[in-house]
Amino acid sequence: MDGLLTEVKTVTHGRDTSLSIVKEGPVDGLERHKATSEADTDADPTSADYILTVLQSKPDRAGLYGVLKVLDPSNESIIPKAFDIRVPSPTAAQILNALGTVTVPDHWASLNTKSKGSTPEDNKLRAALLRCFSSVSGTSCLVAQLRSLITAARSSSQQTKESGPQIQIRDILTFLSALLKPKDLTLRIYMDIEALYSNTTQKQVAWREFLSLVAASKVLSATAEALTLAGNFDGLSTILWIGDGPKYTSWLGTNICHMVSKLDFDNRDAWKAVASLTGRALSLGYTDYLACELYTSLLINETLRERYSSLFDELRPMEQFAVLEATFREVDKKYFLTLIDESNEAILDQHVNVVAGLCYSIIGERQHMQTQLLDWLSKGQGGSIKTIGLRRALLASFADQKDSMMTLLKKSLEQSSDKFYIKHAPIVSQEANTQVLLLAAGYLKRLDSNAMMEIGRSSAFLNAVSNRLAASSSKARFLGMIIGMSISQLIEQPGKAMKFDLEEMESERALWYFNLVNTQDSVGSLESIKSPTDSEPAKRSSNPATATRKPPLPRTAKIVAIEEIESENEKSEDEDLIPYEKPDEDPYDSDEDPTLIQRNKPTAPVYIRDLIICLRDTENIERFELAICTAPSLIRRKTAFGTELVENTEELALVIVGLQEQSKFPKFHEYRLQSIIALIVSQPLRMGRWFTAMFFDGDLSQVQRSAVLTGLGLSAREIAGNGENDAKTLGLPTLPDTLFPSKKLPANLEALYSSNESPIASLTKKLAQTSLQPLAANAADSLSGPNALKVRTFSSRMEVEKQRQQREAQRQKSTAKDLYKVLVEGFFYPLKGRFEIMMLQFSSSTAPSYNPFLTPNLLTLFIQTLTLTLSTMGPHTPYLPTVTEDALTFLLSLHTRPVSDDPIILSALLAFFLAMVDLNVASGSTGEERLVTEFASQVIELRDWAGEVFDRTPSVKGDEPREQVRTLAAGVMVKLGEVMERYQGRLMGVNSGFKY
Repeated sequence: MDGLLTEVKTVTHGRDTSLSIVKEGPVDGLERHKATSEADTDADPTSADYILTVLQSKPDRAGLYGVLKVLDPSNESIIPKAFDIRVPSPTAAQILNALGTVTVPDHWASLNTKSKGSTPEDNKLRAALLRCFSSVSGTSCLVAQLRSLITAARSSSQQTKESGPQIQIRDILTFLSALLKPKDLTLRIYMDIEALYSNTTQKQVAWREFLSLVAASKVLSATAEALTLAGNFDGLSTILWIGDGPKYTSWLGTNICHMVSKLDFDNRDAWKAVASLTGRALSLGYTDYLACELYTSLLINETLRERYSSLFDELRPMEQFAVLEATFREVDKKYFLTLIDESNEAILDQHVNVVAGLCYSIIGERQHMQTQLLDWLSKGQGGSIKTIGLRRALLASFADQKDSMMTLLKKSLEQSSDKFYIKHAPIVSQEANTQVLLLAAGYLKRLDSNAMMEIGRSSAFLNAVSNRLAASSSKARFLGMIIGMSISQLIEQPGKAMKFDLEEMESERALWYFNLVNTQDSVGSLESIKSPTDSEPAKRSSNPATATRKPPLPRTAKIVAIEEIESENEKSEDEDLIPYEKPDEDPYDSDEDPTLIQRNKPTAPVYIRDLIICLRDTENIERFELAICTAPSLIRRKTAFGTELVENTEELALVIVGLQEQSKFPKFHEYRLQSIIALIVSQPLRMGRWFTAMFFDGDLSQVQRSAVLTGLGLSAREIAGNGENDAKTLGLPTLPDTLFPSKKLPANLEALYSSNESPIASLTKKLAQTSLQPLAANAADSLSGPNALKVRTFSSRMEVEKQRQQREAQRQKSTAKDLYKVLVEGFFYPLKGRFEIMMLQFSSSTAPSYNPFLTPNLLTLFIQTLTLTLSTMGPHTPYLPTVTEDALTFLLSLHTRPVSDDPIILSALLAFFLAMVDLNVASGSTGEERLVTEFASQVIELRDWAGEVFDRTPSVKGDEPREQVRTLAAGVMVKLGEVMERYQGRLMGVNSGFKY
C-alpha cells in the first residue's frame, strides 16, 4: 500500500510552488522525524548549519525555542561559535531569511495573540524572536521581504492575493510594528553597533544603513504601500501608525528624545550620530511633527533642556532653521491661530509670555539665529511667522538687548521705505513689517530714549513716511500715517507730534496699531506649557454629557397615608369601558427576537450642547443622522436667541467641519454645508475669519476644505440678501422633496446623470454669463437694426419693473448690517491674505514640495469663491479701490504659474478678472479711470495675457472647458477695449452726444 502513495506537490515558503514529482519515500511523519533526529544527533546545536536545517524543517514550539535560545543576542550563556546574527554575513542572512519566510508566517500569529491561554514560555519565545531582528540587518531583511511580497501580491490574481501574499503581508506588518514600537529601539541599535564593531568606518557604514532604513523613508514607504494591500483584519488599527507619515515621524521623534536623554555629554560621536538621525528625519516631509515632539519632550522638561541645546548645536545650520521654522508653525497654530477672540488680552498676553520663553530657550545666544530672525521680522515674511502674537513673543525674547532692538528698528524702517517693497510686496507682509517696527520702537524707547530720538530724526524714518504717503495703494498710505504718528508721539513733546486729521486715523484698527508702541511683554516660564488648559484649549472632556451635568439636588419626600374610599352607588365598571382600536403595526414587532427590538428612539436635540453631543456620537447611527438633519435649523433658531450659540460656536464649528460620513446617508454633505452656512451667517465677521484660518491651517481632507470654501461663498451671498435667488438658480430644495417616486430616477441612475458641478461653480458661471450677455445682445442688435425701431409694450415694462422692485425690497430686508465691512474684512481680505502667506510659506526652502492648495479642483473652487465674494460686494462698496488692487495682485501672482495652464483654472481666473472689471465699470467713470490710470500697467499685462490665452486656445466643438476659456478671454478683451475707448473719448471730448 505504501508504494501506491507518492508526493506530488511540495510547498515551501519563499520558493517555487510549482508541481513536482518527488521520489517515493516514507510518508509517516514519525518515521521522518525519527530519521532527522538520528541524522542530527551528533550535530553541534550552535552551528549555523544545524540552526538553518531546523528552521527550514518547520519545527514545533519546543524546537523553535531551542534554536532561538541560541540565536538570542541577550543570552550570554550560549554563544555561537562562528557568527552573530546581528552582524551582516552570508550565514546570518540565510538564518534571517529563514526566520522571516518560515518562522514568522508559521508562529507569529499565535505568539502575538493576547489571550488568557498564553504562557510565559510563549512570551519568552515572542521576545526572543523580536530580539533576533533588532539589528540593522534584521530590519533590512524584513523590508526586503515586504517588498517581495508586495510585488507578488500585485502580480498575482485576486484569489491568490487574498489567500497567499496578503496573509504574509499582514504577518510581516504586525511583526515589524511590534519590533519598532519600543521607544528605546534606536538607542539599543546604536549601542549594539558600538559594541559589535571595532572599526570606526564599519560603525559609520552600519549607522548610515540604519538611517537609510528608518529615517530615509525605506520603512515608511514600504509599509505604507503594504497597508494598501493588507485589507481589513483584526488588529489593523494598532499597526496603522507604521505607514502613516505624521504618526511615524512622531514615533521617530520619541526615539530621538529617549536617545538624547540617555547619552553622556562627553560622547561626541554619539551626539553626532543622533544629530545625523535628526537631520535625516527632517527629510521625511513631516518636520512639524518632529519639531513638536522634540520641544515638548526635551525643551519643556527642565532636566533635559540642556540636552536639547546640545542636540540643536550639533545640527547643521539649514537643519537648525528647519527645526526653528517648524517650531514656529506649531506654536503659532497651537496658541494663536486657534484663538478666535483676539480681543481677550489676558489670554493673549499669557500665551505670548509662554511662547516668548520657548523662543528664548531655542534661540538663546546663537548669533546666526538672531541675525536670521531679525531679517525675517524686518521683512515681514519668512520663518513661518504669521500672527502678531508670535511676533510679540519673538521681540519679547530679546527685549532687553538694546543693540538687537536698534538693528531691528533700522532694518524695518529701511524695508518700509523701499519703493519697490511698497509697490510689489504683499500687503500682509507690509502690515507685519509695520507691526514689528512699532513694537521695536516701543521697546527701544524704554531701553534708550536718546537712541529712539536719533532714529526718529533720521532720513530712514522720513523716507518711510514720505514714500508711503506718495504710494498709490490706500493701505500703504494708511500704514505710512500710522508709522509717522506713532514714532512722532514717542520722540516729540505732547501736542507737537505729527497728526493726520482723517476719520480712518480714529478707527479701531488705527487705535490698535497706535497701542503697539505701548505693548510690553515678558519672558514667561515653560512650566505653564504643560498645563492642558493652556496648550490644548480645544480639548474637551471625554464624555461631554457627564461633564456638563450638574450634581442632582437632594430630594425630600413626605409620606402620606392613602385611604380607599368606596362609593355607595357602585356600579359595574365593565359596562362603561370602551374597547380600544387595533393599533398600527410596528415594524419592530416583525422581528422574531424580542431582545433586538429597540424602542428608545432618539429625539431631536433642542440645545446646542445636546447637538454637539449627538454629532460626536458616531456609534449610534440613528442619533447621528437625526443630529445632522436638525443642525441647520437649530443653529438658525439659536442665532438671535440668547448666548448659547455664541458660547459654543467654536466647538460646534470644529465638530461640523470634522464630520465624517458614517453611513450612506443620502444628504449628508448637503446638511453639513447648510450647517456651515448657518454658522457663518450667525456671526459673519468672526466665523468668516475662523473658517478661513481653518481652511489653511486645519488638518482637513480635500472634501472638507471644499465644503468650507462652498460654505464661505454661499454664506457671503446669503448675507447680501441673495440666498433665495441662489436657491432658485441652483435648484436647491428649500422644502422636503415631495416628488412622487415614479417620477424620479433610481438612485444609481440619478447619481450617474446628475451634475457634479459645485454650487460655487454654478453661481460663478451664471455671473459670467450675465456679464457677457449684453455683449452678445449688442452684437445681435448691430445686425437687426437701430434700437429706435425696436418696440416694447408698456405693460410688459411695467410688469418687469414691478418684479424687480419686489426682489430688491426682499433683498434689502435680508441684508446684514455693515455688509461691505463684513464681506471685505470677514471674507475677501482673510482669504486673499492667507493665500499669500501660504504661497510665501511653500516657497521657502524648508517647506514640503507638495502644495495641497494648488491642486486644480481646490484652487479652482478657491478662485470661484473669491469671484463670488467680489461680485456680491457690488459696485458701491467704499473698499473698491483696495479690493481692485488686491484682486490685480492676486491675478498677477497666479497667471504665470504652470498650474494656471489647466483649462478649469484658466476659466476661474478669467471669470475673476471679468468680475473685477465689471465692478469698476458699474461704479461709474471714476472706476473706469482707475483701471486705465492708477492700475494701467497691471491691467495691460493681464489684458495681453487674456489675448494670448485666446490665441493659443483652439476652438474645438464639444470641448466645453476650452470654449468657455475662449468666451471669457474674448469678453475680457472686449470689456477692457470699451473702457479704454470711453476714457479716450472723455479726454478728447468725443462720443459724448446722443447715440442710436
